[in-house]
Amino acid sequence: MKNIILVFFSFVILFLSDIDPGYNHFITKKKEDKTYNSTINTASINIIFMLPLFFSSVKDEKINHESKKLSENALSFYLGAQSAIDFLLLKKKKINVQVFDTKNEKKRIKNFIHSYNLSNTHAIIGPFFRSSLEEVAKNNKNTPIISPLIASDSLNYYPNVIQSETKDIYLVEPILEKIKFIYQKNKIKTLYLIGEDPSKKMTNFLKKKLLQWNIHFQIYYLKNNFVHISQNIPFFAIFLGGNPVLGKDFIDFIKNNEKIIPFGVGYHNIYDKNISLLRKYKFIFTKKYHLNQNDENKRKMFHFIKNKFVNHLNKYQLLGFDLTYDILEKLFENKNLFKTIDKRSFSGLIRKYKYHKVSDKGGYINKGLWVIRF
Repeated sequence: MKNIILVFFSFVILFLSDIDPGYNHFITKKKEDKTYNSTINTASINIIFMLPLFFSSVKDEKINHESKKLSENALSFYLGAQSAIDFLLLKKKKINVQVFDTKNEKKRIKNFIHSYNLSNTHAIIGPFFRSSLEEVAKNNKNTPIISPLIASDSLNYYPNVIQSETKDIYLVEPILEKIKFIYQKNKIKTLYLIGEDPSKKMTNFLKKKLLQWNIHFQIYYLKNNFVHISQNIPFFAIFLGGNPVLGKDFIDFIKNNEKIIPFGVGYHNIYDKNISLLRKYKFIFTKKYHLNQNDENKRKMFHFIKNKFVNHLNKYQLLGFDLTYDILEKLFENKNLFKTIDKRSFSGLIRKYKYHKVSDKGGYINKGLWVIRF
């Protein structure tokens, strides 16, 4: 007999009486209740999605273009999450899913948090934005709150906030480890940072790490005008990304310097056009998103979600799938998510999750990323 996962969907709404019937095939319509009493089953895994869906506004065409796009992305994210639940049908678990339409309004979020019984909720996924996440975290200190898209230093101080998005600065860590290894062997001391780093966060993080290791480099930051620089001694160069012109200039920079040891932070399409050249230098670059079909289970996942959405598969559906799958698997192991969140990493379809506790009093950050070698 097949194991069955029992999923109960409800849609929690504040000050909203109508739902577009077109969306109703995934969500059960629920009548307004001013006390918002929870009907959650204590024996089930209970999660709440807090997303800017703008359901009634979309129906009545009362929202601007920006909010409409936000609504589309939020719905895509949720449909991807629902697909992850469907994929887990062979797990003998009960899941209660509730969805709250934030409409990206702090007042609605605050009213919901103060009016709804969250004592049996095992995880909240969302809201999308930092200020809204902080609003939930301030008023609810016991339930794990997963930030699906935003990573911010200001979220580090909330002990129950789990940031699933990898900060850009962490993309440079595997590259620095490789540089450290080569330095210890060959004592190369010159490093070029090339491309766009407007806030200097990547540059400052890199310098801080090198000082921690007591490695003293000559570091040059060049946003552009670097093509004609030529070095007669071995040196490192890290391309920080940027526009297509900078990508072409970076390739020309490699061609003009045989002693270069190049790396890349973030994907650039210029790499795919110069694979043979980059392979010669054993080029390594890091990225946050990468379509992963390296094993049979990942291929099954991808074909499952692709069959659901056919030619309408997008980034937000894949992110919703990956995050929900990982969180549910950890909750299956232990309903106290804080007991499992940083115990093992997970490789999804496009994103990796490797959580670390920020500090004894802080929350959790994701340092999961892809390292691509040519």
